[in-house]
Amino acid sequence: MTGTEVVVTAQGLGKAYRLYPRAEDRLKQLVFGKRRRLYEEFWAVRNVTLQLRRGEALGVIGENGAGKSTLLRLLCGTTRPTTGTAEIEGRVAALLELGTGFNPLFTGRENVWLSASVLGLTKGQIKSRFDAIADFAGIGEFMELPVRLYSSGMKARLAFAVSAHVDADLMIVDEILAVGDAAFAQKCLRYLDRFRARGTLLFVSHNTGTVAKLCENALWLECGEVREFGPAGEVCANYLTYLAERSEAKVSSERNAPAAKWKVSPSPPLVRDRRKRTRNRVEVSGFNPDAPWHGHGGALIENAYFCGADGRRVTQLEGGDEMELHISCRAYRDLPAPIVGFMLRDKHGQNLFGDSTYLACRDASPSVAAGAAFTAGFRFQLPYLARGDYSLTLAITEGTQDDHIHVHWIEEAVILTVRTSPVRRGIFGNLARDIHMEVGSAAV
Repeated sequence: MTGTEVVVTAQGLGKAYRLYPRAEDRLKQLVFGKRRRLYEEFWAVRNVTLQLRRGEALGVIGENGAGKSTLLRLLCGTTRPTTGTAEIEGRVAALLELGTGFNPLFTGRENVWLSASVLGLTKGQIKSRFDAIADFAGIGEFMELPVRLYSSGMKARLAFAVSAHVDADLMIVDEILAVGDAAFAQKCLRYLDRFRARGTLLFVSHNTGTVAKLCENALWLECGEVREFGPAGEVCANYLTYLAERSEAKVSSERNAPAAKWKVSPSPPLVRDRRKRTRNRVEVSGFNPDAPWHGHGGALIENAYFCGADGRRVTQLEGGDEMELHISCRAYRDLPAPIVGFMLRDKHGQNLFGDSTYLACRDASPSVAAGAAFTAGFRFQLPYLARGDYSLTLAITEGTQDDHIHVHWIEEAVILTVRTSPVRRGIFGNLARDIHMEVGSAAV
């Protein structure tokens, strides 16, 4: 096969579902036929046309309900299209809904044989590759237990391990990496990067940073239709801009109180939790200037890093410690009153906490001339974070806290990886100032 070979072709692909107001209308529709329509049509996907060649990687992005999973099922042939056609050349390894194709009563070993057989491997091939599949999955003795006992992460491990060893021409991945741990997700991403040298990748994810890094092109779906198709970096940046501006517009419309109502509260003293706890070790990556970003331009975030209480730059943090986040910026036009802020997010994109310079600096906000450098510093006590990956979103805006425009908004600029943590439930742990019990005292 040559590098120009077409692997996926979709022409005018669409899928409509019939929505009946009442359950009995389904039966009536069979009686009346085309003479009377008792249903409404909902188009999950409409008029999608695309072509993928060997060695190409296409990312599919969009909000929940945009039609991403439906599009993949249409391409795989597990759902019949209402309009259009879809053709695939070669063997397909599809990781769609978690656990699809697994028999919950079978052991992991039995499901490996079952899934690999369905994907076209012979008994000899499965036997020779089984040890490699088991090693990739890394679930140990659970390989001999029924899949119904597996966690979602273990199912994802086993499914990906099988798909990685079946010599697929096309690999389709639909958000399955979101349920695994960080180490396994990185292993899968390294495999997908190598896979592109010989196969074609169709990748669905809400993590636009991963899409921009892994894929050359991206398809943005909105309400089942193609909103934009093009280079992954550009499409992801436009998608993030759309989400941010819509969110800002909603917040501005909901806030009727004037900005003067907001005021700065004094910083609370540090809390020292004296209980013996597991260390909360947090590794900090360097600033990534090539991370996905959007904005109207006029200034640029050039660097961001953490300093300890002694003012020295650090690459490792500890939950409960006091630290300062420095954000270095440069103006490319006059900025009368810039606002600099940050937000810490978990791997699912949930906002954990953040802050900006607006409230603290609005009475004496410095204006910045074109070409000048400026910095912002945020000193705070880091809460205990649960194990996993986190990212810092950094931003320069203009306006007020209620109504502003984005000058430079950069996603996943710095990655924080928590290796050990005392947090067993929840996202982060609260730093308790005092905990006590009393016996014999009446509650008031």
